[in-house]
Amino acid sequence: MELSTGEIGSTPPASTNNQNAVGTIGLPIWLWIANPANNTTGPITSQSPGIGLTVTATGTLDRVEWTLSSANGTTVGAISCDGANAPGTPYDGRNSAEPSPTCGFGADLNSSPGTLTLTGTAHWVVEWQSTGGERGQILFTAEPKTTQIRIGELQALLRN
Repeated sequence: MELSTGEIGSTPPASTNNQNAVGTIGLPIWLWIANPANNTTGPITSQSPGIGLTVTATGTLDRVEWTLSSANGTTVGAISCDGANAPGTPYDGRNSAEPSPTCGFGADLNSSPGTLTLTGTAHWVVEWQSTGGERGQILFTAEPKTTQIRIGELQALLRN
């Protein structure tokens, strides 16, 4: 099934993907699984036929746990996005002061300039059953994914 955390999507975008990407202090940070696929957002089903027995397994993304850390490694925030909200919602260009409708950090955690480390870890539930009547559940934690985001200060000059 090759269950995975998937690619990190965020606003501001990862600075590793775009060197010019800078978020603004005081705005919420949206989080999502970018380029979704069955093995990154689920559900995904696989069958394994054997001699006289077939096992069917279905993996469902249970939650994605996100941490936001400062340059010195201090955790600034942590959030778990569960169930239908686990994949998050890609930023759609709306008012940037609006928080994500499904998954993200509030503006209160985005309070100082610098580079932050964003880490996402997907947790899966795999339900399996065999043609022999056996069934069970496997909890699986995918390898975490990490990226950097930069936050800057926006200043405005008003003239009268």
